Amino acid sequence: MAQEILNYLQNYFIAFLFLLERFTLLFFIFPLFTTAYLPARVKVALSLVLSLALAPVIKLNIPFPDSPLVLFFLLLSDFLIFFLLSLFLRFILAGIQVGGEMVGLQMGFGISQTIDPISGISIPILSEFLFLLFLLFFFTLDFHHHLLTFVVYSFDYLPPGLFLFKQDLLSHILKKSGLIFDLSLRVLGPMLLFMLLVYVVLAIVGRFIPQMNVMFVSFPLTLGLGLLIFGLMLLFLPKVLTTQLSAFKSFTLYLLKAGQ
Repeated sequence: MAQEILNYLQNYFIAFLFLLERFTLLFFIFPLFTTAYLPARVKVALSLVLSLALAPVIKLNIPFPDSPLVLFFLLLSDFLIFFLLSLFLRFILAGIQVGGEMVGLQMGFGISQTIDPISGISIPILSEFLFLLFLLFFFTLDFHHHLLTFVVYSFDYLPPGLFLFKQDLLSHILKKSGLIFDLSLRVLGPMLLFMLLVYVVLAIVGRFIPQMNVMFVSFPLTLGLGLLIFGLMLLFLPKVLTTQLSAFKSFTLYLLKAGQ
């Protein structure tokens, strides 16, 4: 009886340690959790609470690392998993921010900057607005719960010590890097065509009415029409964002299958 209790406590302790390590990687590497809005103490507290709660349901058949080198390779394999997961989402966020930056330049918001909570640098205000909109959809559609599910099932499909150095996985990541340009064009495309027509009309008006200061008139006109078209674009933007979030969910399932 005492030996069974000791074995249970040992298995619980090992599962707790690896759960704590993976949740810590999730909260400190994943882009949406690395913002300044979520303090480090809160991340550590969430990692501890979730690890304590989920440790009894995790079954690991690995012994406790008997050397620092073995422990290092186990931690490195887990780091690569969450690095690839975070890299995919950063492709999506980069596409949104590039599209928002180009839209802002077309509307005259080129000098309007705000602080990005992820990178800590100044970005155009429309890029920050699109990022917050993406953040809203991410949590509204329960993708944070999907991440918790991914961490739990990762012990079945991606146990500690499994390295995801596969050619098809690396080629898949390289292909998905095109999301940066694909998503930015989807955000930018309608606005770019509309603003091109506005600039053509202003050029024609400037030719027919030389007395008019086109540069003086164009700024409030492009700003007002740009905000109007951007507001209309928001009607179609949820479909684009949900498509990208579905692609992210598919990638998490792809990572799990890659471990088999």
